[in-house]
Amino acid sequence: MGGERQSTTRQRLAGEICCACKVRLKPDTSQKTGERYCDRCAPKHRVYMHFMLNQGWMCQFLESDLKTPLPRKFTFATPDKILQLVERAGGLKDLADRQAIEHGIEIGRGGVYLTLTPEQYAKLKRR
Repeated sequence: MGGERQSTTRQRLAGEICCACKVRLKPDTSQKTGERYCDRCAPKHRVYMHFMLNQGWMCQFLESDLKTPLPRKFTFATPDKILQLVERAGGLKDLADRQAIEHGIEIGRGGVYLTLTPEQYAKLKRR
């Protein structure tokens, strides 16, 4: 008894609505059909970013187990780039997070957990 309406099923399978929460999605320019998630429901990947000052700001990424390194590494000239990267990756949830990262920059090393989208995670997995 009960179930999904046929029109909702058609929209979900066509990628017009989120397959989890049924909110309408923006049109996809790549013309992919199939179930899609909205930004809020998309599966997230949690990684740890470690940074330190050594001839530039070196950033290394680890899986959430803190043992498995990801192949991509970055070196930035200024610490502002680290803050921008953390903002885009969802690492700044409140003022305390920002202050902790700024403290790490002041002492020359630090780390933060990031919550990445599947696309961001895929870019880190590539060399």
